[in-house]
Amino acid sequence: MDERVIITGADLVTLDAEERVISDGVLALEGDRITFVGTSSDPDAPAAGEDTACIDGRGKVVMPGFSNCHTHSYAALLKGSVDRVPLDVFMVTAILGAGARTPRDVYLAAKISAAEMLMTGTTACLDHFSHRPRHTGEALDAVCSAYADGGVRAAVAPMFSDLPFRETIPLRDRDMDPALAQTLPGTGADPDPYFEMMEAALARWNGHATVSVMLGVDSPQRCSEALLARAGAFCAQHDIGNHTHLLEAKTQWAMAAGRDARGFVDYLADLGLAGPRSSFAHFIWFTEADVARAAQSGVNVIHNPASNLVLGSGIQPLLTLIDAGVRVAFGSDGLNVGHLSMFEKTRLAAYLTRVTEADPARWLSAPSALKMATVNGAAAVGLAGKAGMLAPGQLADFVILDGNSVALSPRGDLPTQIVFYETGAGVRDVFVAGEHVLKDGAPTRFDLADTLAEAREAAERLTRETEDMVAKVEAFRPGLTNMVRRIVAQEDGPCRIAKLC
Repeated sequence: MDERVIITGADLVTLDAEERVISDGVLALEGDRITFVGTSSDPDAPAAGEDTACIDGRGKVVMPGFSNCHTHSYAALLKGSVDRVPLDVFMVTAILGAGARTPRDVYLAAKISAAEMLMTGTTACLDHFSHRPRHTGEALDAVCSAYADGGVRAAVAPMFSDLPFRETIPLRDRDMDPALAQTLPGTGADPDPYFEMMEAALARWNGHATVSVMLGVDSPQRCSEALLARAGAFCAQHDIGNHTHLLEAKTQWAMAAGRDARGFVDYLADLGLAGPRSSFAHFIWFTEADVARAAQSGVNVIHNPASNLVLGSGIQPLLTLIDAGVRVAFGSDGLNVGHLSMFEKTRLAAYLTRVTEADPARWLSAPSALKMATVNGAAAVGLAGKAGMLAPGQLADFVILDGNSVALSPRGDLPTQIVFYETGAGVRDVFVAGEHVLKDGAPTRFDLADTLAEAREAAERLTRETEDMVAKVEAFRPGLTNMVRRIVAQEDGPCRIAKLC
């Protein structure tokens, strides 16, 4: 890694407080920090020295890296496996069909995720890590090592729960034959090994330069109150954050009243799991009371617009959250429900406001969407105030785009063009912590072709090994689908499903 790097002649999309776009700009970094952002005519502009790597930025666009604040690395070995599957059927598939994975399988899945993120402009992620049938220290080390080796900044949140699946959904006898329902996944997990694993992982990883761990609640309806209280106390004791799915589908909203009449946000806040270092993934089926408490507690909400549509979970009322002062960032979810390009997720979030709000003045603007994906995203992964913009003192996590691409040529308003035209195909170079981890479109730390070849073999093996389990899921599909239809058809509760009249 070069100690000093200067990029000259590029257009800089700073996303700073003034939202400056600097033409023919200069960006300098030393070590893992940005030291200068401006123009060559600025009297403070740095000059190249013998120990400086100079990059010709003419025809290029530099912007902060995206943060993908909700993904599941295990899904990288399950691409192309989800179509017309509602969330609750998807969950059973994930429980029964992920396969018995070796630490090497875990490593490969995370490395594939890292490669796709780098190649589409993402420099940091929050991996809601799942490993079945139960977590192990070896698997957790494998996923953390993959991100450390691949060059992506990562907060890894291993998912946990302790309730049998059939107790976490609003299933009734008329939805599914009771005898069949009794064969749904039904064994709760002992939480002691999880917290022992996390104690050890904190000692190993939370001093690392780019990788850290936090608690990953699966979802509150899947956890006993005793487990959630223990999780809140663990976070406070170790001063770490926590991440959870929350109110992703209406079936989850239907379970909230049985736990706490005030709703899940108040419930989690009382247990120490809703604060500035907490993040709620999806958060679609919320109530007015949920939003008010989310804003009061300072939690981060992670909007996953593409995944919500793929799984039919609903449309998040994003503007309601923004109006309430809730900090919102974006996520992709796992690679089994679509690619990881945050350009698409950012664009889709902006698009959806245009069909859920009649007043064009309230639609999400391109600069606002970009700042949610970068500045807010950095906060959600534990880097509040440290990353997400091009400014002196910020971490040197940024992306260089080909400014002469079809997407960015001819040139109009640059932030608007990035949001509504760029797909990630124009990403040429990526720096993380000042290191050139993607150069000319290829990862610099590992051989992508070799990684993909090994991952293909692992995916094929897991497909063969899980054929019987995947077939078993089909027996549950009709009953779970009946449950989803019944709950969504109920007129009480929030409305998050679009209806054309």
